[in-house]
Amino acid sequence: MNEANVAAPGIDAHKAEFWLCLARAFLIPATAQSQDALRTILADDLAELASVLGYPVTADIARLRTALSAWPEPEDLLVLYSRLFLVPGVAHPPINMGVYFDGTIHGDTVRRLTECYRACGLEKSDTLADLPDHVAVQLEFVAWLHAAQAAGQTLPLPAQEFISTFVARWAPLLQRDLVQATALCPPEKNPWLALADILVTAAQQEARLAKKPDTSPEPSEIELLRQKYSGRMPTAEEIATLRERLLAQGVSADHLTKTPAERDAERGLHPLTPPQPPKHMPHSA
Repeated sequence: MNEANVAAPGIDAHKAEFWLCLARAFLIPATAQSQDALRTILADDLAELASVLGYPVTADIARLRTALSAWPEPEDLLVLYSRLFLVPGVAHPPINMGVYFDGTIHGDTVRRLTECYRACGLEKSDTLADLPDHVAVQLEFVAWLHAAQAAGQTLPLPAQEFISTFVARWAPLLQRDLVQATALCPPEKNPWLALADILVTAAQQEARLAKKPDTSPEPSEIELLRQKYSGRMPTAEEIATLRERLLAQGVSADHLTKTPAERDAERGLHPLTPPQPPKHMPHSA
């Protein structure tokens, strides 16, 4: 951490606000209030906080303003969000980040994240419909960690370590998928691409401050497999290859004998259920 950040009072409180803004921006904009906040408040808040924190995202925020201005009607952003992240049966960027590491929406990453939350005394609320690896849930947890640090709490998991272990690893993959989603939305009109650009810059800067660098396997091999086999059952030979590569990455391969639909049905997961605001942790910022 640089000397300016060490000396600045309340820097963690500002970080909590910044990450909470990002978290809420990745929730489904289902209400008129949330849609209006995206259009009129978000860019200004991020710009002010980024300036205080030294995140070099000025150009990204300018692109965010341009992209948001391309959707003037009240429900435009809801329609675009659904098209990007929620519509079943089309290739779209995943909103649950464990897909990048596990090749499934309910793999080992969900367990690891749940353990992180529980280590900090946080439990899933019965009203939370989505999984612990949803983008917004992870980013709100980052905000919670910074708020706890600002309050002087001793935590088993510092914010920068969580970012280094999880967020900084999947954020560039989400950014890449949003860049490639041109059939769903042109890049210059995609506010979530601009938000991903902001997220990548902030996450990488925070990850550099982590005391202990992450040594987990990179997701590239698993991600290639996800792209290759998504939407169909592999052959027996392909299953053997998948199992070998997943086990080499330290990831469970037990799910390979079932189709994605069967795995989801066993866990009570439904593709048309939209993500809900994360409520398993307090809004501390």
